[in-house]
Amino acid sequence: MKALGALLLLLLAACAAPPSGPPAVASGELDNAADGTRIAIRRGGEVKVILDANVTTGFQWQTPSTPAPVLSPIGERAYAPRSAESRYVGAGGMNIFRFRADNPGQATLQFDYRRSWETTVAPAKTVRYVISVE
Repeated sequence: MKALGALLLLLLAACAAPPSGPPAVASGELDNAADGTRIAIRRGGEVKVILDANVTTGFQWQTPSTPAPVLSPIGERAYAPRSAESRYVGAGGMNIFRFRADNPGQATLQFDYRRSWETTVAPAKTVRYVISVE
């Protein structure tokens, strides 16, 4: 009976412990990840955010404000075709953002898909990613 009680106590303790998230990775890539996606990166690593875009429509993913001191941007936003067909007028591509994991902590990256001249209009899309640096 004591053994059963001890087993129940262990099970309860395990249930009460906070769930551990996925282990931190050296580098991570969020390729059109769902809004609210979370990722853990090791300090010194890199996270790359890739979002579908079509610059011929005037829309671009806006660079989020600097999430210092947890992350720092690596270069500027880049635009690249997704495939060979992307060379045609009107074809889409992708915006690529890169960040270095500088210090332990958590940062939220928010990307708004909008036309740069429509500052008073709500973005067509918004995605947020929570980045933990360990």
